[in-house]
Amino acid sequence: MNKRIFIRITLLVVVMLVACTASFNWRVVRVDDQGFTALFPAKATFEQQTIRFQNVDLTMTMAASMAEDSLFAVGTMPFDKKVLNGQAILDWMQSNTAKLIQSQIPPQNITFEIKTAGTPASFIPAQGFNLKGLGPDGHYRIYWVRWMIRTDELGQSRIYQLSALKPFKSSPSEEAQKASIEQFETFMGGFKPD
Repeated sequence: MNKRIFIRITLLVVVMLVACTASFNWRVVRVDDQGFTALFPAKATFEQQTIRFQNVDLTMTMAASMAEDSLFAVGTMPFDKKVLNGQAILDWMQSNTAKLIQSQIPPQNITFEIKTAGTPASFIPAQGFNLKGLGPDGHYRIYWVRWMIRTDELGQSRIYQLSALKPFKSSPSEEAQKASIEQFETFMGGFKPD
């Protein structure tokens, strides 16, 4: 084989390998102080925000990760169940989330169970939305969100919010939607509260 052909084939193989390298590099992240383990597609960053509900300030800690242009996040919000009703907080969060995506189909509440990380594992009831439609900026989005309430062995109650969001400049093809949904399912399936 002549040297030029060898170099061209080598360059072609290198370009193909680089093009096929996914930006999704799934890794397990353990967040002890928030009581969960999650599967993120890239390095997670952390930030906090204050949410006011019924004249009570609640702190939500967000662990978030971006891969390509998709966002994956786990929000943890501790609350005192002697002061606030967890289901009331959840209902309020769901109502606000339902307004984020404009769609001709109203959001349908999904109910399911999430397996805990402990041994023996238990199952915690959860609920959520699979939304798709136009966001506030007029761009199409697929947005999945899940919520659950968990009180740990020490009596600390928390609301967990799992979010996966993929924006598109226009309505995506079935193939693009399927790829995003597979990534969302991987993320959602990798979450385990203590």
